[in-house]
Formats: sequence, C-alpha cells, structure tokens
Amino acid sequence: MGSKAAIILSSPPSQFLKLKALTQQYNIRLLGPNSLRILAPWQQLNASFSPIPILKGKLAFISQSAAVSNIILDWAQQRKIGFSYFIAQGNTLDIDIDDLLDFLARANKTSTILLYISKFILEKNIYFVIKIKTLSYRTYTTGTEIPFSSSQCIT
Repeated sequence: MGSKAAIILSSPPSQFLKLKALTQQYNIRLLGPNSLRILAPWQQLNASFSPIPILKGKLAFISQSAAVSNIILDWAQQRKIGFSYFIAQGNTLDIDIDDLLDFLARANKTSTILLYISKFILEKNIYFVIKIKTLSYRTYTTGTEIPFSSSQCIT
C-alpha cells in the first residue's frame, strides 16, 4: 500500500539527492521538486496554490517554468480555454517530459499537448525526441504568433 507518486512543491537543491534516494527506496514516482501545480479538471484534481478552478478541455499543458505556467493559466481563464491536464514540472529528479508525454498521449481526454520547454538536454531527453517524432506536431519559438482558436480546446 501507500502512495505511488508524490509532488514536491518546494525543496532546496541541497536536498535533491536525498529526495531521489527516498523515492527510489520506496518506489514512489516524483514530480518536482519545485513543481507548482498539477491540475486535472476531468478528475476534479487541483494540486496547486490556485483557488480558481480551470475549465475542462482537450488541451494538456506542460511547462518547466512556473512564471510561464501562471501567465498561460491567467490567459486561458480570460478566454475560457479548458484543459485536460495542466502541469508545472519544476526541477526534474524523476518524472520528466518524456514520461509526461507518454502519459498524456494515452489520456483519452487529451487531443493536443502544449509544451513550454526552457531547458533541454539532448542526452537526458533522447526518449522525448524519439516520442515527439512519433506524434503529429508543430513547433513555434518564443515571439511567434500561433494560429489558435479557443473552440479547439473546449469540450
């Protein structure tokens, strides 16, 4: 019994190795540390500091940046855009982008995945590169206008 996963909201880098050792010892998957949120409105899950519920939708969002995730969440709420999952990843000690993509690609309420990647280490994320090649995708860089309609995300 026990927990299969944990979200660590805050931890100094000096504790990262101990956290990783403990999660491996007890076979617990770890999101974070310094993950600010995971929202899953279809499951009525709000593991975040935000008291405002988000709308249900088909768009999943993953961000490595807490600041960008706050901006996107505010932007989406103003436009009534819903999400299947909304994840602010934080530091990556265990669960990383390829794990999240694997999960979201199989989620039946997700039709589109939006990523904000601020740091990308090819050697560490080679499985992410392989996974993204198997999916239909478009890439945009910062400052690029993205053709987007909120009707694409609302159920």
